[in-house]
Amino acid sequence: MRTATCRLPGQPDHACELIAEALVDEYLRRDPASRIRLTVTGGRGLLFVAGDVLSSADFDVSACVKRAAGSLGVADELEPFISLEPVTPERVASARLACDAPVTVTGYATNETPEQLPATAALARQIAKRLNDKRLRDPDWFWLGPDAEITVMADVGRPPYVIIRIEHGNEPLSDVRRRTVSELDPFVGGAKLDINPTGVCERRGLAAATGSSDATISPYGSLVPHMPSIAGRDPFSAEKAGTWLARAAARKLVKHGARAALVQASYLPGEMRPAQVRAKDERGRDCASLLGADDLHLERMKEWLRPGLNFDAAMWGFSGEAGMPWEE
Repeated sequence: MRTATCRLPGQPDHACELIAEALVDEYLRRDPASRIRLTVTGGRGLLFVAGDVLSSADFDVSACVKRAAGSLGVADELEPFISLEPVTPERVASARLACDAPVTVTGYATNETPEQLPATAALARQIAKRLNDKRLRDPDWFWLGPDAEITVMADVGRPPYVIIRIEHGNEPLSDVRRRTVSELDPFVGGAKLDINPTGVCERRGLAAATGSSDATISPYGSLVPHMPSIAGRDPFSAEKAGTWLARAAARKLVKHGARAALVQASYLPGEMRPAQVRAKDERGRDCASLLGADDLHLERMKEWLRPGLNFDAAMWGFSGEAGMPWEE
């Protein structure tokens, strides 16, 4: 059985990821050469921001954290605690490298859906976006909070099973279930919907739970093993740039005729080209020869940079989103 999950911006782990990426974008806006590795962790009124920064940028990090949290719908007061240390002189050279330890990244694409995502991942994202749009644009959905999580499960030949956990304030759970099913039923094509199966979820998010930007991610659902988080890393890092490039390489293989493609690339310290590239199609056939010498070269990232890129790429997941440079 395949599974995939998508979260709204107020889900605690996702909110921490997006706040971390907002900080990365702010550093880069002020100093495009910034090198950043930070984490955002906490909840229940407190957020901890810690990491190493090599940058000439100087701004009120706490204010940026609060501004980013507010943009995500986090209405409760948060007190940020900041521990961002400047890189020491003896570590400047290594901090400017794409990686100071071996890094392996993964990318995947499939022709199952227009987004070139597995069908479960595409459906989970579509539902999440639809609910978020109702939350932001429809006054009758004032009760819907920014913390929601959609999990889609599907077996071959059977309609998908969709589990939706949503924060609903004081709205009665029976009304929440009825209205959510009424909104989504025509959209999900026969999928079974299960809304808040464990019961009432009046207040969630960072006000009532904790999260971390370092939680593992699964952008392709259960078809591909969980991956380390890339939130809070600058886009020159091998972890982030390589992950985006690997997605672009997998898309290229699908364009060449593969029904699905998995690309893995390993980078060594100080190197911009991967030391090893492994690429397989849906039948397990080696198709690395179809990739060009520069397809996974980390220098390509310079062509893609634009203001707000990190935050935008993290909002719904970097893969399958129109407008992302590696999706074109």
